[in-house]
Amino acid sequence: MNKNEFVNEVYSKTGLTKKDCKLCLDAIIDVIKQALVQGESVTLSNFGRFKVSEIKSKPMYNFKTKSMHIVDARKSPTFKPSVNLRQSVR
Repeated sequence: MNKNEFVNEVYSKTGLTKKDCKLCLDAIIDVIKQALVQGESVTLSNFGRFKVSEIKSKPMYNFKTKSMHIVDARKSPTFKPSVNLRQSVR
């Protein structure tokens, strides 16, 4: 499901205009993004938790050049689904 299909699905369930549905979705994504940029986690009950995880630096082997490189440490957004979401997908 892409973003337009998602907006259409919300539109059919809520009765809001498609423009309003798209604005709401964009606002939700922006709020989650801002919270992650500030280092906060976002927990949505019965859905899951978005948070920023630290990935440590590690050596990686490049098979083309046959040499070792160190991949720098970085931060990456992660999502952990709730127990209810995992059970409903099974």
